[in-house]
Amino acid sequence: MATQALFDIGNVFLEPSSTFARLKAKTHAWLPLALMIVLSVGLMYWWISTVDFPWLVDRMASAQAKPEVQAAMRQMTQKSMMVTTVIGAIIGSLIVYALTAVYYLIAGKVLGSDIGYGKWFGFSVWTSVPRLLAMPLSVFQIMSSGGHVVAEDLNMVSLNYLVLHLPASHPWAGFANGIDLTSLWCIFLAVIGLKAWTGRSTGTCVTVALLPYVILYGLWAAKIAFLG
Repeated sequence: MATQALFDIGNVFLEPSSTFARLKAKTHAWLPLALMIVLSVGLMYWWISTVDFPWLVDRMASAQAKPEVQAAMRQMTQKSMMVTTVIGAIIGSLIVYALTAVYYLIAGKVLGSDIGYGKWFGFSVWTSVPRLLAMPLSVFQIMSSGGHVVAEDLNMVSLNYLVLHLPASHPWAGFANGIDLTSLWCIFLAVIGLKAWTGRSTGTCVTVALLPYVILYGLWAAKIAFLG
C-alpha cells in the first residue's frame, strides 16, 4: 500500500486521469498528507533556525502600520516563532484539507455523487500534491539567502515574487503572494479528478474546481479594494 501511494505521487503528474480513477476505490492519502506536512514543517524549522532573526523581526515589524502591533512583534523570540509556525503549519494544513473536503462533498451531492467525506478529504490532499514541486526552490532560497529571506520570498513561484515585487507593507502583497503557479496545477488536477470521480463534463468540473478560488480571492480582493 505504501509503495503504491509513493508511486501515485509521481503518477498524479504523469497519468492524472488513470491515477484518480484508481484512487477513487481507495485514496490512501495518508502518505502524501504526511509527506507534505513533514516537509513543510521541516522547511519552516530550517528557515527559522538559520535566518538572521533580529533582521527578520525588524522587517516584519516595519511592515505593520500599527505601533502596538510593531511593539508586539519586536517582543517575539525565535523559539516562540518556531512553535507557532510549526503548529500553524500542521493545524492550518489539516483545516484547509478538511474544509476543502466539505466543499467537494457538497459539490459532489449537487452533481449526484454519493462519494463520502473521507474520500473527498483524500481527494483534497491528492490535488494539493503539486505544492511539493515548489519546495526545492524554497530550499535553494534558504541556502542562498545568507540568512536574509522573509517568509513570503520562500515561495518563488508566487505572482508577487515572479512579477509584481510588492513590499510586505503594500495592501495587495498578501493577495499577490497567495496566487502561485502550483495553485494552477492544483486546479488542473482537481478538474481531472472530478471528471474521473463524477463522470461529469469538463465544463462542469472546471466550474466546480474554480469556484472556491473565485469566491475566496474575490472576497479578498473586495476587502482590500474597499477596506484597505
